[in-house]
Amino acid sequence: MRPSAVRGSASPVAAGRSHRHPAHGLRRRRPGDRGCPVTSYPESSFRPVSSARVHHAALGDPEVRDAYEADEVVVRRLLAAGVPVREMARANRAFYLRAVTCAVRELGIAQVLDIGPGLPPYSTRDTHSIADEHHHFRSRVLYADADPVVVAHWRMWADGARHRAEVLDLCDPDMILAEARAHFDLRRPVAVVLTAVLQDIADDDHPHACVRRIMDALPSRSALIVSHLTHEQDPQLVHRAVAVSREAGLPLHPRGFEEIARFFDGLTPIGPGLLPLSLWHPTHADDQAQPMVHAYGGVGLT
Repeated sequence: MRPSAVRGSASPVAAGRSHRHPAHGLRRRRPGDRGCPVTSYPESSFRPVSSARVHHAALGDPEVRDAYEADEVVVRRLLAAGVPVREMARANRAFYLRAVTCAVRELGIAQVLDIGPGLPPYSTRDTHSIADEHHHFRSRVLYADADPVVVAHWRMWADGARHRAEVLDLCDPDMILAEARAHFDLRRPVAVVLTAVLQDIADDDHPHACVRRIMDALPSRSALIVSHLTHEQDPQLVHRAVAVSREAGLPLHPRGFEEIARFFDGLTPIGPGLLPLSLWHPTHADDQAQPMVHAYGGVGLT
């Protein structure tokens, strides 16, 4: 699962190793890159358990190098509870790659608002590299995350001009829209990426209204990409995941199919509609894929 864009909240999925890098600096943009300065951030920005580090650890090498011991403890407890956190994280990452590629290639969208992006990946592509491949200098990406450490990493990773990162909270959609207006050409469509993020928001914080506020402000032919944890297919397993996560201070709010589908109210489904993550492809449902029934994913168009 990807990390949360909600301040003080996170999605737990990980395994890992020990602390690999200094507590007050960022690694280089890519392994082996030269001339990339180290950025510092306040010690108060660090969390004992970080969803971004947990997620990277779940994906294995080389992402696991971002995990700290506290993140690994959460993973070990999830694994001991029979929660397939590695498979869940990898299924979500694969869906994200298919869905973002669909938005920028098949739908022709050159501008992407990626909310809760997690830490930059080492082993797979990121949002702005996918957008650049298909739209070159016309592409623009805004990474939005409530964790300032995550944002600092993206500011090192992206170019800072066409591709930016800002500290923004999904529960404050008007602030996100203000940054979107400053960064994007809102005469053109925008793809909004919310993979493994909405499950971090309690109903009391009105996640459906937050998403609707953002989508209503975007131009026609904009896209919404969502993946979301569900308890419908294996409630006991998901209940164990929620319990372990809550104990670690990482609340999760799994939802049923109808609740997740409500995020797409008023949108036109792209491809096969809302499906278990591993089955969703831009043009069809992949009947040959091993279903990952713990989360749904889909893409909708305004």
